Amino acid sequence: MIIAKTKVTSGFRILIPKAIRDSQGIENGMYVIWYEKDGEINIHFRKAGKSIKEMRGSILGGKDLSKIK
Repeated sequence: MIIAKTKVTSGFRILIPKAIRDSQGIENGMYVIWYEKDGEINIHFRKAGKSIKEMRGSILGGKDLSKIK
């Protein structure tokens, strides 16, 4: 278990301690999902998904949806 203390800075920014970044595989550009339940705040990290533009052509045999009106 890693226990760390950080400070909320101007603009409500919070630094994620290096030990936690390393142990959880947190990388630049990941999304942070915050939720509150029963008075506790939980934080989850998720890699950014590809945009629709980046996924274009990744499904073989699919219809070209760009021409649908």
